[in-house]
Amino acid sequence: MTNVGTRETTKVVDGGSPLAGKMSLLGLPRARLQQVLAPHVERSFRVDQIYRAIYDRGIRRFDDVTTLPLALRRHLSAHFSLELPDVVKRHRSADGTEKYLFRLADGATIEAVDIPEGDRRTLCVSSQAGCALACRFCVTGYWGAGRDLTAGEIVAQVLAIRAVERPGTHGLNVVFMGMGEPLLNTENLRLATQILLEQISWRRVTLSTAGVVPGLRELAAWEQRPRLAISLHAPDDERRSRLMPINKKYPLAALLGALRQIPLRSKERITFEYILIDRWNDGPDDAELLHRLLQNLPSKVNLIPLNPDPVLDPKLRRPPDARVEAFRKRLAELGTRVTVRRQRGDDVSAACGQLRVPGRDPRGFRRSNFSF
Repeated sequence: MTNVGTRETTKVVDGGSPLAGKMSLLGLPRARLQQVLAPHVERSFRVDQIYRAIYDRGIRRFDDVTTLPLALRRHLSAHFSLELPDVVKRHRSADGTEKYLFRLADGATIEAVDIPEGDRRTLCVSSQAGCALACRFCVTGYWGAGRDLTAGEIVAQVLAIRAVERPGTHGLNVVFMGMGEPLLNTENLRLATQILLEQISWRRVTLSTAGVVPGLRELAAWEQRPRLAISLHAPDDERRSRLMPINKKYPLAALLGALRQIPLRSKERITFEYILIDRWNDGPDDAELLHRLLQNLPSKVNLIPLNPDPVLDPKLRRPPDARVEAFRKRLAELGTRVTVRRQRGDDVSAACGQLRVPGRDPRGFRRSNFSF
């Protein structure tokens, strides 16, 4: 068990489900798949055929892996599973964004989002079935903690959406910005990332974290690592702690110190996500504080005007567009690389910070406890 604040979560590492039954082969890197199948497959090249059938061809039944002998297909079907989580609901936004509600083998539910744009698409996937961090702007945090997802359950979100929409890997981006804190589930995330990075460049896979310092230290040692985005949202400890309780445990000095230890690749920059809240963190003085905070790091800032939701405190409001533009312009004048995230999927609660945990009562922060 791992305790983070009031959080208790079952650690499940490997491709399989927490439930008993056939072992799922989803989420097993090649070397681990070789170990698992060694007692069942006489010729090692068969493992590569199975691996490519799962991830390149998107096959979900061993009967359809026609490169394998019939007897082997039947044997594997009796012992292993390639099943994806059930798609309970799909909500399509007016802008083409689509939100998926998945039910996992033990009944837990998660949401993921498919964001198409021209010939590209971004899949926003979850790493936990809930979140214990209770960030005041995040709907997932309102519902509270949930268990870690296995590597197979993480990868399965990508496979399931690809099975519906039939996109190839060309132009495909994956962002770990869905439900949960990825760096509270580092081992399963590492295994899932290892698989994804065989098909997608690290430049098109991004991990977003609220700043779990021990997880950042682990991430720095990974042989294969996605791009990194930090949920910052305030330029000083006092306000960040009010908005994001994790800052009390890992304040800005510790967070930035850990980021400086990450070996960045050529031309790589860390993205700092900054939610703009009207008249709270969006003034010109705040822009100057933010610039000074980040000026010694290879970085860029992604501004996210707050996406409101009925479960959030009504005092948290989205700034007018003119105020967003003034903040962006001031950062740019100071020399900070800055973009504004386009709002997508908000009409179906699929925008940043709006994913939720249907099917159980909220157990995170109270709705009306935010103070200015």
